[in-house]
Amino acid sequence: MKLTVCSLNIHYIDTQTPGPVVLLLHGWAAPVETYRRIIDLLARKYRVVAFDMPGVGGSDEPANPMTVDDYAALTLAFCEKLGLPSELILVCHSHGGRVALRLMGDAQSPLGVQKAVFIDTSGVVPKRSVSFKVKLRTYKAVKALALSKPFAPVFRGLYERMRDKRSSADYKAASEVMRKTMSIVLNTDMTPFMPRVTAPVLLIWGEHDTAMPLSDGVLMEKLIPNAGLAIIKNAGHYPFLDNPVQFDAVLNAFL
Repeated sequence: MKLTVCSLNIHYIDTQTPGPVVLLLHGWAAPVETYRRIIDLLARKYRVVAFDMPGVGGSDEPANPMTVDDYAALTLAFCEKLGLPSELILVCHSHGGRVALRLMGDAQSPLGVQKAVFIDTSGVVPKRSVSFKVKLRTYKAVKALALSKPFAPVFRGLYERMRDKRSSADYKAASEVMRKTMSIVLNTDMTPFMPRVTAPVLLIWGEHDTAMPLSDGVLMEKLIPNAGLAIIKNAGHYPFLDNPVQFDAVLNAFL
């Protein structure tokens, strides 16, 4: 199904199951079909609604780079357009958790959240070592030279090699507008919003997640007033795929 939200065609799933509403917010570059297991599991008791964020799956790409505030505003507009109740349950993964933190940490937000599940959520900006900062400054200097006409022939090749080495698979696969969006959201620190979250939150984390390390989950448990952390054994960034038995048991117990 599709819905026009903020001038963009947004693809979404709505199980229309009788019961409380669960809004699922997906991770970066992971369309809602990635979460089919979770959707089917929850649809036994809940009406599950999940939409592809702009530039992902079947949804239009934004004309300009988006901020976390933009994602939050689009989520609210989507809920209003679909006529979802003001009180609902959030289930979020990775980037979706970042958006949820923006919504739940805003006392003025019209979205009421009864409880939330954060799965390997992003939002903690990693601390960088001195060597990393030196490499970053070097990279930016080479980039500036490569983009200037007088030095482009000399530095262009070096810049492209450095860029490819630094870039993640998601970054390389993204369009220019989504690359800029990715840079914006990854550098947005969501920790100030965490102490403002009042609803109960279950943090589910893969013990071997290399994208969002377990230490992020430990920090979130400390900063979010009413949060608990469940660690999924032998799992990475997608614990619902790596260890579905333990994941399902933990999720069902909380809900």
